[in-house]
Amino acid sequence: MMDGGLRVPRPAERGAIERPEPTRRQPEGLQSFSETPEVPQRPSAPRHSPKKEKSVKRFLLPIIIGLVLVIIGITGWFLWSNNTQSTSTAIDSSKYQAVFFTNGQVYFGKLQSFNSDYLKLTDIYYLQTQTATGADSKNPQQTSTDQSNVQLIKLGDEIHGPEDQMIIAKSQLLFYENLKTDGKVAQSIDKYKKP
Repeated sequence: MMDGGLRVPRPAERGAIERPEPTRRQPEGLQSFSETPEVPQRPSAPRHSPKKEKSVKRFLLPIIIGLVLVIIGITGWFLWSNNTQSTSTAIDSSKYQAVFFTNGQVYFGKLQSFNSDYLKLTDIYYLQTQTATGADSKNPQQTSTDQSNVQLIKLGDEIHGPEDQMIIAKSQLLFYENLKTDGKVAQSIDKYKKP
């Protein structure tokens, strides 16, 4: 139908008119200047998830604790060995030692280190005082003069028959001294040993 040269579109043609024209793609490599260039996106830095951080802490914490314990152990061993060595190096094994106890007793013998808490004393002697009183005096009113006679006694001749060695707790020891070979005690020990 043609009315005055105007043409009325049919309903089927309306849909065709109203649709936008498809845009033409340009071949790859050719871009028009009007388009904005695409900037490639940088991958974001990997972030540790809380689970990974906990896993790393669980792995590193025992290692750090282990290293600290090893360092403490090595330090303790060096301190202990230096303490033991200083005691044993101060003892002259070629000489006799006088050992003074906290209860006032004194023994003479060969001292050596036993362990970190104890010392060992062998070939032991001690001094015993024997007194002789002036009982021969006829006058009981007269004061008598005591004469002291000090004797060196070998350990082991006592009633209870101890062995000739002592294990001494360092806590019961006041001090010890190396004896000179020309001292009275060392000479008395030499005389005792000679038949």
